[in-house]
Amino acid sequence: MSGRRAVQVERLSVYLDLDGTSRPLGTLAWSREERRAYFEFQRDFLANPLPVSPFKLATTPGVIPASYGPFDGLHGLFSDSLPDGWGQKLLDRRLQAGGLDYRALTPLDRLAYVGSLGMGALRYEPEKLFGQRSSVGINLDVIAEQADQVQREVATADISVLLRAQGGSGGVRPKLMIGLSTDGDHALADSGADLPPGFARWIVKFRSLDETAGIGAEEYAYSLMARAAGIEMAETRLIETPKGRYFATRRFDRSPVGRHHVHTASGLLETSHKVPGIGYDELLKLTLILTRDMTHVGQMFRRMAFNVLAHNRDDHARNHAFLMSSTGVWTPSPAYDLTFSSGPAGEHNLTILGEGRAPGRKHMLELARKIGLPRGEAEAIITDIADTVARWPAFADQAGLTRSRSAEISSVIARLAAR
Repeated sequence: MSGRRAVQVERLSVYLDLDGTSRPLGTLAWSREERRAYFEFQRDFLANPLPVSPFKLATTPGVIPASYGPFDGLHGLFSDSLPDGWGQKLLDRRLQAGGLDYRALTPLDRLAYVGSLGMGALRYEPEKLFGQRSSVGINLDVIAEQADQVQREVATADISVLLRAQGGSGGVRPKLMIGLSTDGDHALADSGADLPPGFARWIVKFRSLDETAGIGAEEYAYSLMARAAGIEMAETRLIETPKGRYFATRRFDRSPVGRHHVHTASGLLETSHKVPGIGYDELLKLTLILTRDMTHVGQMFRRMAFNVLAHNRDDHARNHAFLMSSTGVWTPSPAYDLTFSSGPAGEHNLTILGEGRAPGRKHMLELARKIGLPRGEAEAIITDIADTVARWPAFADQAGLTRSRSAEISSVIARLAAR
């Protein structure tokens, strides 16, 4: 592909917009020669610091270079702000349509396009905008059609309508940020502008090319099952339109108070989510060190047991995240992206004591012993999850999933229960 080079961003100011209060965090710069970023905390932030990324970006004076790790020369904290999969594809298509060579973009260029629209509480300036921002009514069926065309590389796909509604977030599946009315009957494009009274910020997912038409109902059924199993979840809905049924979840990084700081396990540990590099062993240790609370370790153990027994093997390090409060206290975020999935080569992205293909009760109990979770508590969690997952057909019926797909999933999770 040929095209003109975009004017590259050499330096960005980073802000922490946390719970309604905006603070300058520091300055992010890009070295062309070294092909990596450098970051320096703002002096006032160091005077009253928060542990925004305690393991890889300690709040200390001086210039901090990014490692030559898995994030193309970017620190893990800022890599979390970047879209991947679908979001990156959408941005690349938009730049290509404007005659720009997207291959020449640095990570800082991409952060400038994220600007104030990223997940979590970080904001980047100067911001590169795609047109004016406004909250206008949208038709989800039209959006789904355009998303499908983008995936199919149809040249006439209307990319601008997707970008105006923040269609460039992370993950493989196409998704959209919307403002949803309390009654669920009206949807607005969430372009970052203030929403009208009675609307809240949600994420809507659409089908990827390799998924069945009923994926929306399927993920909704999993959210019902996870909640019944004691998994902490954000509010979820199945939005039904004349042409489709779309899974939607309320954003846990936004509230009437403001934005919340989110950091994934991938970003915290600077480990790639594309190439498995950690297991549940490390995730549970991370939870204990970060939160200093065995209650949260128990919740993460519960999520692990659910993923094992419900066959959610798309459980990579970017699908586990933590929230930091305005006082610097960390807790696990609500669980997300829970659905039936087979993972890379049929294995879990996160292994349990090295076992990814056929983990079972013995692996989970041994991990509980290693992390210091009492055996009785671990056994109770596993039994609770197993009993809930055994009721899968009821959750599938509630979501309106087809009987054939429900039975297909039932046959798989029944085999898992025997391990």
